[in-house]
Amino acid sequence: MNWVLLISALVTLAVLVGMVGFYRWLGWTRAVESRLQAATVPVEAEARSARGLTGTVNRQLRRMSYGERLERQLVAADTKLSAGEFVIIRLTAFLSGFALGLLISGSPIAGLLLAIVGWIIPGIWLNRKIAARAKLFADQLPDMLTMLTGSLRSGYGLLYAMTLIEKEMPEPIASEFGRVIRETALGYSIGDALDHLVERVQNDDLALIVTAIHIQNEVGGSLAEVLETISRTIRDRIQLKGQIRAITSQQRATGSLLSALPFIVGTIIFLMSPGYMSSILQPGWPLMIPIVATIMVILGNIVMNRVTAIDV
Repeated sequence: MNWVLLISALVTLAVLVGMVGFYRWLGWTRAVESRLQAATVPVEAEARSARGLTGTVNRQLRRMSYGERLERQLVAADTKLSAGEFVIIRLTAFLSGFALGLLISGSPIAGLLLAIVGWIIPGIWLNRKIAARAKLFADQLPDMLTMLTGSLRSGYGLLYAMTLIEKEMPEPIASEFGRVIRETALGYSIGDALDHLVERVQNDDLALIVTAIHIQNEVGGSLAEVLETISRTIRDRIQLKGQIRAITSQQRATGSLLSALPFIVGTIIFLMSPGYMSSILQPGWPLMIPIVATIMVILGNIVMNRVTAIDV
């Protein structure tokens, strides 16, 4: 068993040393990127290369649709990581989890379970950052519309009104409209820049606002009055969503806890007593027990999410 512990420790140490070296190697790239993003970087280029795809991992990611999709998710989460760095972090967590599970229990199956957990955790973190930023953006939309409507009623143009939003509004809405202004400075029309904003943020209320701006540009009319009506509608929707979220919070928390509890308890028992749990992982009919249990947990989680999901 000593050689197993030695190999596990060496693998963990090698992964950590490699991660530190990779981070320092890309340090100059992040410094240059931060200055470029503050200057004149269009959003389409930002979505593909503003995070500095470098190294073998990044070159491989460029050839796959997963790399571009991951870059867009990282931009939506407003992280300072490139796609390659995020993949390296996931691989590091995967290998570290496997080494830790092997080190604690001496069983490759326990190491694989912890490795899967290590792979999933960075994805959960990214999705939570995206959801938190999207919710903050949605909550700031009514105030943004109030400022935009007031600027238009005062006689200012749409582009100048968006400049005021960038200067006066908090994050993340200020930086998003700052990207819109930089795009227009680089030759994009206001409509195209706003379409890129909708694609980047993925907010239905924002899509409605941009659609109203497009219609006003084509047929004319008072854009301020249209935006004021949309603002009242959005405020009512946000209030109703908050009430629904408060009413269903206990059910959503219960569903998440019940879905995660079997896997957490099973992993802990496996780490404490591998022989006790390995009996149901042997080939044959006992293997159907964890498979069926996992399928039922997933189906139960889907049903609970469907019950608590109310569209407004």
